[in-house]
Formats: sequence, structure tokens, C-alpha cells
Amino acid sequence: RGLEVKYDIAPGKGIKGIPFGTGVSGVRAALGAGFKSFMRTPGAAHPCDYFAGAGLFANYDKTGRLEAIELASPAAPELYGINLLGMGFEQAVKYLKSKDPQLEREVDGAISLALGISLYAPHAVNDPKLPPESVLVFAPGYYD
Repeated sequence: RGLEVKYDIAPGKGIKGIPFGTGVSGVRAALGAGFKSFMRTPGAAHPCDYFAGAGLFANYDKTGRLEAIELASPAAPELYGINLLGMGFEQAVKYLKSKDPQLEREVDGAISLALGISLYAPHAVNDPKLPPESVLVFAPGYYD
């Protein structure tokens, strides 16, 4: 296992050093080189950037402003010092629920609108002890 890249999640604001609303060039400057830009879905309003070395996808709104950040290995997305990818899905859900009792549990993940965090765990139905595949940190209104 390689080196983890730690990110402090600031609920409703982004990740430390890269707030929501940052433009494409600002995100790229903050994260450095080595990204790939692509349309995530056919109907996407704006291409997203994937920084492989950081384990980070930057999702932009139609005006090119950061609205969501998806983090996967080697990223270590931390909420109040706890790495959400460093524990099993079941444990991560329990931790997030302690911060947001309204957390919505789904078959392949969980969403906290209050924290602006969702977990993606496609394997959870078979093995909830495995860590989530990714953590999405999103701006208020992202799911509206």
C-alpha cells in the first residue's frame, strides 16, 4: 500500500485548502500537475478532473466552479481526524450517524445532507466490513 494523501473535510465548505466555488484553474493549481479531464456522464454540464496521484476527482458546476470532491485510495479523507476510508463501511456509517442522525443509508452507500458527505460502497451488500470505495464531499444544494 502506497502513501496516503490526507484531506481534512470541512463540512459544507470543501476540503482544507480547496473550498467549494474554486474555479478549475484554482483547483488545478492547488493540487498540482498530473490530472486527466473528462466528461463523467454524457449529460455532464462541465468536464471533471481526475488527479490519480491524489485519489481525487474534482466535479465542477456548469460555470466551472468546484461543487463536489470525490476521494478514493490513496486519499485519506478525514472528518474530525477520522479517516473515512480507513474503516469498514458499517463502522463509517455509524461514525457519520453520530454526527448526523438524519444520515440516509442506501444499499451501496450512505448520504448525509447535513455534513455534505456521502459514502460509495458497492460491495456493502455482500461485505459491510470492507471500507467504502470512495467518499464524496459536496456543496450545499448539490443534490437539489
